[in-house]
Amino acid sequence: MSGTETAEAPDGGAAPDRDDPNTLVRRDAVLIVAVLLDRTPAEPFRPGPLERVWRAGRHDEVVSHAERRAAYTDAGLTPLLWSPEVRWHRETTGPVVSPFGFRLDAVELIRLTGSARQTLAAMGTPPVANGVALLHGTLPPHAPVRMAKTLQECADVNAHRPHPAQRMWVADQLPPGCRIADFERKAVHCTLMTPRGALPPPYEADLPEWELLDQWLWSMQHATQYPPSDEAREQLDGIRFPLPHCVRAALGSRGLTLIGADPEPARNYYTGAAYHLTTLYADALALARLQQIVLDAFGAEVARVAEREPGRRPVALLERELLVFRRSYWSAGFGRQENVDEMTRAWQRAAGLPDALQRLTGDLGELSRQVQAAETATTNAILGLIAAFGLPLTAGLAVWAGLPSAGTTSLWRFLGVIAVATAALVVFFPGLRRLLVDLFRRRRPGTAARADGRRWRRWLRRS
Repeated sequence: MSGTETAEAPDGGAAPDRDDPNTLVRRDAVLIVAVLLDRTPAEPFRPGPLERVWRAGRHDEVVSHAERRAAYTDAGLTPLLWSPEVRWHRETTGPVVSPFGFRLDAVELIRLTGSARQTLAAMGTPPVANGVALLHGTLPPHAPVRMAKTLQECADVNAHRPHPAQRMWVADQLPPGCRIADFERKAVHCTLMTPRGALPPPYEADLPEWELLDQWLWSMQHATQYPPSDEAREQLDGIRFPLPHCVRAALGSRGLTLIGADPEPARNYYTGAAYHLTTLYADALALARLQQIVLDAFGAEVARVAEREPGRRPVALLERELLVFRRSYWSAGFGRQENVDEMTRAWQRAAGLPDALQRLTGDLGELSRQVQAAETATTNAILGLIAAFGLPLTAGLAVWAGLPSAGTTSLWRFLGVIAVATAALVVFFPGLRRLLVDLFRRRRPGTAARADGRRWRRWLRRS
């Protein structure tokens, strides 16, 4: 379907009005925001995930409680996403609308596991985030040409705006002891848009070279009112996500966009897509965001440790905790839901998480190599110290003990000779001098040690 093919509706009537909000049936959205949760949420938040119903009243009815989700996914996901120790939810009891018209239905909180939080708390830099908040709701019934701008406003949680009304509203929906992460600027969004009849154009300008579905995918994925350029087509092809439904999808670092390919005369045609959007699809992106939070914390800690000469213990702890992360959060999967696993991997790639993990592994390997090199240098310095002082002392004392006139006076003479011999070894063997300087510097880290080391090296040069 191209832009020029929408001059008439399928029934031969007029084309859908791009300014008529009634042309859209669904405007479902889930906003995912990084948060710092210091305490267990109290009422009205309840433990466990939000329960959604699909095929209500039928023999194959599905309720998305924790046990149901665990039944068709890997067991390793339960303690990470659905356990009552890491997840809470509350539903709204009345109309709760943001300053930009986002109508809130429910809020979910997912926090890192206790062991993961302990890992972050043990780092030298305090954690800036340890969980995510999922805000389920509906975008306001604005005109189709206004929907991308509306999503941009609802997802904007930048604290540096002159009037950060949306961020303050989101913060008000969180329980005491929970706040939006300081670094958070835009929420990751999951959206589903469906038309009542023929799909209306999302832009004021006509783009006959772009299919309407592609226009909607681009505008909602990037939350922009600006029409795409010709070069944007290749970028859109790179973020398309295939789904076995009558929807078209795009998935990138900004989030997941679903657009109904067929009309929805009544609000029941896309109930399956809406159900999966607020459950499995949102969980897939929430898991990826938790992975991002942990990787960012590891990156900051590795940078801090690398600022000074690394020690064996902190590097070994980081290596062990990174291994635990890779065997828990990073390797967790959704079992038979292969397309959901691919969603997580696609968002990881879009956000650069595999590259970040690879850099962390390489940096820790380099730090470990430096630790081993430092320990080897220290060992060599100690051996050099033994050779420089122990050998002359042992030989001199052996000679002195064999003298018939061994006494206190001759002992002091021999000790003087030993000191001269030791100084001669240090002066005429540069390698030995370097070993001793390295040993002295490693035993006295910091600014004072560097100053002492400089004085020690100047003395050696004068000698």
